[in-house]
Amino acid sequence: MKIGICLGNFHQDTGGAFTFQNEVFNAIFPFIRDSNHSFFALTENDTILKNNDEKSKEIEHSKIDTSSLDKFKNNLSNYSPLIRRLLRSPGPLQRTALKHELDLLWHVGGGAHEVTDTPYIATVWDLQHRMTPWFPEMSSLGTWDAREQSYKYFLQRASFIITGTEVGKQELMQLYGIPAPRVRILPHPTPGFALSSEKQETDIRQKKGISGDYVVYPAQFWPHKNHANLLLALKELGERHETKLQLVLVGSNKGNENYIRQLAEDLGLTSQVVFCGFVSKSELIDLYQNAQMLVYPSICGPENLPPLEAFALGCPVAAADIPGAREQLKDAAIFFDPLAPSDIAKAIHTVYTQKSLALDLKKMGKIRAESWKPHDFCSGIYELIEEFSKIRRNWLR
Repeated sequence: MKIGICLGNFHQDTGGAFTFQNEVFNAIFPFIRDSNHSFFALTENDTILKNNDEKSKEIEHSKIDTSSLDKFKNNLSNYSPLIRRLLRSPGPLQRTALKHELDLLWHVGGGAHEVTDTPYIATVWDLQHRMTPWFPEMSSLGTWDAREQSYKYFLQRASFIITGTEVGKQELMQLYGIPAPRVRILPHPTPGFALSSEKQETDIRQKKGISGDYVVYPAQFWPHKNHANLLLALKELGERHETKLQLVLVGSNKGNENYIRQLAEDLGLTSQVVFCGFVSKSELIDLYQNAQMLVYPSICGPENLPPLEAFALGCPVAAADIPGAREQLKDAAIFFDPLAPSDIAKAIHTVYTQKSLALDLKKMGKIRAESWKPHDFCSGIYELIEEFSKIRRNWLR
């Protein structure tokens, strides 16, 4: 078969979405080299190809050119079977698949993409527009309707769907009626950059005024990242537990940063909260390696990458007890109710003051990080490709 690897339109400042795709694309090459199948990379931007410049020379690739008319027709086709029958001309991805005679497409990144007649494997990171529809980033200005229509059509047409947890599989089956055999569980792999990293020393802490003990939270400034309850927990940590730590926030502004800055000021926490914005990979590693812990209060799951990065870099983890979190992180983290500032504060205080617990979390985190790597994820993908090849050989292009 000839397989198209579809790399979504993600850039480095999109955080975990870019990291996931970059790590998986990097890890697929040993399988490509030894495979009877041929592979072709399809891109909307060349960021990941440039990021893996030497390996990218080993694979054919093509840019998907999408016009405004293509986008309009694709959006329109999501809403009605009648419209889809009337708009039967192939979209840009299908045109590219036909041009290069591809037998199967693999969408590495999560989300909904163009539905093609060429069979495809979808990847689902979350269905949070259905699970937490109240957040503005999930619902405002028609966002919910657009997501729902595109996800429903895209997922129900997929040959197979990759998700990371049993929780995610059940959501797909219940919300969209996907038959169980078409949903395969492949957990998020621990990013290779964290597994292979040595001690980093940068000037990020000095530059940002980080001194003494601190906890770190890398997350884009979206409401669902739950920064507000974390700030309330930081306030309670000082008042009830008499523990003063700095909180280092890493991530790009997605519209909510000014609100969080104002809340920190209103709570009298300005001197304790450090806003770093987007940082380089080496700076992020430095922050993990020197933090007392990663505090991860995000309300959305069922999987998240930062706890895996922290595990690999020897940083204890306190994480939100949301559906899927215990399945992903197992016994390598301490859990808290993300909507209860007192519970978040208690978890931070426990890890900070109980040094033996922090050491145990580091050890268990290392074990968890090593248990599932990008190579393991790609091995699962390759097994699925092999399985589908037995189906695909039943017809000509």
